[in-house]
Amino acid sequence: MLAGAQVRPDSVRRDTTAAPPLSRAAQDTSDAIRARAREDSLRAADTLKAPIARFEIPNTFELTGRLSLTREQILSSNAPNLADLLDRVPGVTSFRSGWLGGVHVASYQSDFARIRYFVDGVELDALQPRDGGVLDLTDVPLWTLDGLVIERVAGEVRVWMQSWSTDRTTAYTRADVFTGDLNTNGFRALFARRYRNGLALQFGGQQVATQTGRVSALSNAGSQRSAGDGSQQMVNVRLGWARGLWTADLYANGSTRDRDPQTAREDFTDLPAFKGNRREGYARVAYGDTARGLWGHGIVNLLRTRIDGIRSTTPPTNGDTEVDSARSDTIAGRTQQIVALGYRANVWQVSVLDRVRPVAGVSIHAPAARASIGNARFGVGGYGEYGGLDSTRRIDVTGRALVFPWLGITGSFSDRTPTGDRDGLSTQNVRLEGALRYRGVWISAGGIQAKGAEFNTPVLLGTESVRLTDPSTATGVTGSVHGKVYKDLSLDMGFERWNTPQFGRPKLRVRTEVALISEWRRKFPKGQFGVDARVTHEWRDRVPFFFATSTTTAPADIRNAERYSMFTGQLQLRLQRASLFYVYRNLTGNAYEQIPGLTMPPAVQMYGMRWEFFN
Repeated sequence: MLAGAQVRPDSVRRDTTAAPPLSRAAQDTSDAIRARAREDSLRAADTLKAPIARFEIPNTFELTGRLSLTREQILSSNAPNLADLLDRVPGVTSFRSGWLGGVHVASYQSDFARIRYFVDGVELDALQPRDGGVLDLTDVPLWTLDGLVIERVAGEVRVWMQSWSTDRTTAYTRADVFTGDLNTNGFRALFARRYRNGLALQFGGQQVATQTGRVSALSNAGSQRSAGDGSQQMVNVRLGWARGLWTADLYANGSTRDRDPQTAREDFTDLPAFKGNRREGYARVAYGDTARGLWGHGIVNLLRTRIDGIRSTTPPTNGDTEVDSARSDTIAGRTQQIVALGYRANVWQVSVLDRVRPVAGVSIHAPAARASIGNARFGVGGYGEYGGLDSTRRIDVTGRALVFPWLGITGSFSDRTPTGDRDGLSTQNVRLEGALRYRGVWISAGGIQAKGAEFNTPVLLGTESVRLTDPSTATGVTGSVHGKVYKDLSLDMGFERWNTPQFGRPKLRVRTEVALISEWRRKFPKGQFGVDARVTHEWRDRVPFFFATSTTTAPADIRNAERYSMFTGQLQLRLQRASLFYVYRNLTGNAYEQIPGLTMPPAVQMYGMRWEFFN
């Protein structure tokens, strides 16, 4: 019996019948099970922590979300700086002296002071003496942002930016590498992670340069650079802690850059060289979530700027020193304290804050209040601010009414009045638009009116500082077309036309963008591929500038940046978490200028890769 029970293993006949193949549904189910298993294993090592607090983002009462950009939309725009994103706002006019190293500024309805910039509630001040109160947008780091909202009211534009932070304990890394024409080379990297005790660590850096025969940024000697080429280094750091509704963090951003002088056309003003830095950071304690419920923020911000002395190219005369005193080293610093409190419910919100800046031994307060009420169809909001650095009282009222799903109305009124001892002009602005929706496309048109205008000649662009006022009333028309015209093909067009040109404002400006943005879910159901192809066209009428030392100077000191038409194309392909991008600015290669006498590069190509990963 025992011998009969001992059977050789290899003598057993094996079952060679193949198992039936799994159906497509069974395979999909199996893939889903494995994917969930992988996610569960990652989740065991990765946990989500309480997010770092965010400052209040106002309701904009726009009919579409075209002026509210997420982090992914900012990155996929491949905008070199904030000026390119502001171009999509009717009424905003951007000015550039060159490519990446040039000056980049913007005005709204002829006034450079009517665009204000905020990062986490801190207003970005133009502190350098050579800025003349106008912020160079090269100092605003788009690559560190999580999102931005452009609040457009009748009298001014406020750009609310949120710095990026992570809530995952798994380390996050992002790197960008790009190159292009004009010897453009750039690299930036960002690292962030959260720890199990709620600690947040984040740091990043950037190096960007355009070089054509570069020798020195402090002198023309031996240099072939004359188009404002330059370089920039930037460092970004955050150290913080968040648990529950509480946040405490330190945040800092430092920028060092230089720019060679730019030679203007004959009979125009040259742009001098620049070399300096900007250091800014804040300490914050916050409670609550600004998206819901009670919240409060206390912020102390410190800003320090420096302009390095630039050696004169001419020998000293009449006993003058070797370095021109007007161009010697200049260091400026300022603090900004903010206390804000608010509450947001489902249909209404209210907030108050006080912004304090010590200037020349005097604390300058800028108290402000904001309130709004409404739902997805109807809403109205108000904003008021008093004092501040420019001693101005601001009152804004904005509303939106979606009468029918296919009919909407938006309107805004703004009043700006000088306060205290400041001499100035009281101005009122009104904007009213009606919009029709046809198959997902919003078509709007309306009227604008500006009673009184002020214009600061921008020192940053090489002019003398003179403030001009115009008590007359200007009127115009505005309109836009925005939405998907066919499947994933979208159109974004906006224009503004005034009855007369004004300093720093063209009579007519039209911007049109045609974009194909798709993930082709039918071919790639898991979203591992995406394409973003765009062609943008801008047409701008001539823009007058006032180049004089006083308002009594002859009209010959009024110079125009000539009208132009420019196309820009870009293509971005995303593979998983890596993106390849290509940008061609000025497709037709036309010679054009945005600042009188300073010719822009005829055509610039830039291409590179951006990828992110968790490790």
